Amino acid sequence: MNYEAVIFDIDGTLIDYDYSQYYSLDKLLDIIPWNNSTRPSTKEVFDYWYKEKNEFYNRPDSNKINQYDQQKIILENVLANWKIIVDSTQLTNTLFDIYETSWRAYPDVLECLFNINKYKLCIISNGDSKFQRLKLTKTGLDKYFSEILVSGDIKIKKPDPKIYQTMSDKINIPLEKCVYIGDRLDFDAIGSSDAGMLGVWLNRKNITGKKIPKNVKKIASLQQLTPLLI
Repeated sequence: MNYEAVIFDIDGTLIDYDYSQYYSLDKLLDIIPWNNSTRPSTKEVFDYWYKEKNEFYNRPDSNKINQYDQQKIILENVLANWKIIVDSTQLTNTLFDIYETSWRAYPDVLECLFNINKYKLCIISNGDSKFQRLKLTKTGLDKYFSEILVSGDIKIKKPDPKIYQTMSDKINIPLEKCVYIGDRLDFDAIGSSDAGMLGVWLNRKNITGKKIPKNVKKIASLQQLTPLLI
């Protein structure tokens, strides 16, 4: 197949979401007045945050709530779990300030984008449009992509086939000539594959025990992407 477009997810694929979230929470926990309580470990809070985040993003209305309010809701749930009574608005503002300074691309990203620059490079990401685009700008990745589509733009989120079709229509390249890479097997690789693209699961965390459909490819690093395009 002569592929023409290579399309990426953002968080966990291009930008190290886990690092940014862990770093931000660690700094935030140092600010919270624990009074007579014992400060929980950052890992403990991070794991709880991750659970709350996944539950929130699975809500049917999550795509209608902006990133600030999403983070505030999740933070309030985390604070309630440790029975901390503070101004959640002020803490959310602080969290955002820290978060924006911690965004970074994975080490394999720039080399990969350079090696495949003959293809049309695009983005499809779930989330708040302004916030996701800001991540790309802050990390300097925005200049590599000719089209960026965020679920908040059209109120359709992965793995709905319509979001992949929307990108195909925007760039005027058939689905079957598009490759989509993401760190989620279900939302990214299977979702894009079901829509008609070549779905590639970027398994950075070496997750095992997952049943991978025959029409989905798996890689452990973006260094392994180029051979799939030949």
